[in-house]
Amino acid sequence: MSIWEEHPLARRFWKEGRADFPIYDMHGHMGSLNTIHLARAEADQMVAHMRRIGVKHLVFSHHHALFEPSFRNVRAWEICRNHPDILRMYVAINPHYPDHIREDLALFDSWKPFAVGLKLLPDYHQVPLNDRRYEYALRFAAERKLPVLSHTWGGSSCNGYPQLAEVIHKYPGLIFFIAHALFGDWEGAERLVRESAGNVYLELTALPGERGLLERLTASVGSERLLYGTDLPWFDEYQVVGGVLSADITEQDMRNIFYANVERLLGRDW
Repeated sequence: MSIWEEHPLARRFWKEGRADFPIYDMHGHMGSLNTIHLARAEADQMVAHMRRIGVKHLVFSHHHALFEPSFRNVRAWEICRNHPDILRMYVAINPHYPDHIREDLALFDSWKPFAVGLKLLPDYHQVPLNDRRYEYALRFAAERKLPVLSHTWGGSSCNGYPQLAEVIHKYPGLIFFIAHALFGDWEGAERLVRESAGNVYLELTALPGERGLLERLTASVGSERLLYGTDLPWFDEYQVVGGVLSADITEQDMRNIFYANVERLLGRDW
């Protein structure tokens, strides 16, 4: 049986070019970079693109908030206020500026409902995830049961399996989103999910283009532990939605990835 016959979810999407189901993109960014051209890097462009495909919410961390100390997270909150129905934010954590971390997290509650969690980028900041400079932010998130999206990559000395395992075990209350699903170290990613208390999720940016990986992870850890993400504006929503809908998994698996898992975590009105 072809995927057209087996999955009405996919069949309707191929026909209409727009999802008739919720999509929560749990890994986004925003803002230009001087090292690469990004076709849609600003809020208005990104929101228009997401509306075309049917994304309900994008949770993003602003490139500039991650890298430029003069650009604070409050500016990402202001962007969300201009697009309140679709944009949500991770508070970007730069471990090189501890005063900024404390100041911004002190404002977290005032930034709700737009602020939903924290974003860490250990490889790019060259500070290992298990370094003490992250402790304040991780403790903050664990105590409040906030999701933390951390960049990961297989074999990395900053955010590879050993660093992830240490942090996940140290903060059992943490809701941990493993960005890129520890790309390349699939056994390590599976082990982290299986050994957790149900609070660790694999975010799928860059995976749908790898043949057979969605099927493998769905079989090994269950689609209940997988989250849709694109790294927008780095990857395109249509590419990633198509990758999930083309996978040899059940329609319920697809629904879990696109929205059901997030609604179990955050509710339907967030």
